[in-house]
Amino acid sequence: MNDALHRVAVRIRGELEELTQVLEQAQAAWRRAQDSLDDLYLDSVALNLHALYTGLEQVFELIAGTIDGHVPQCSNWHQLLLEQMSHEVPG
Repeated sequence: MNDALHRVAVRIRGELEELTQVLEQAQAAWRRAQDSLDDLYLDSVALNLHALYTGLEQVFELIAGTIDGHVPQCSNWHQLLLEQMSHEVPG
């Protein structure tokens, strides 16, 4: 693995660790929301899920820019980025 790919892999691992914590927070808030029926916990779930999605999108942008050499820039870039990440890279 070349140096640039190694750095990307390290960054992705770090991001995934943070995203795991965000997911755990969302799950804990969801359990509390079910137990207490307090809408504030649902707000916490929503914010954490938004953070999770945004974090995954950042990882995808990192991969797209480094591996594919192209990050979509048009108005529907979110959709195109997800489609780009679904394509298998040969080799």
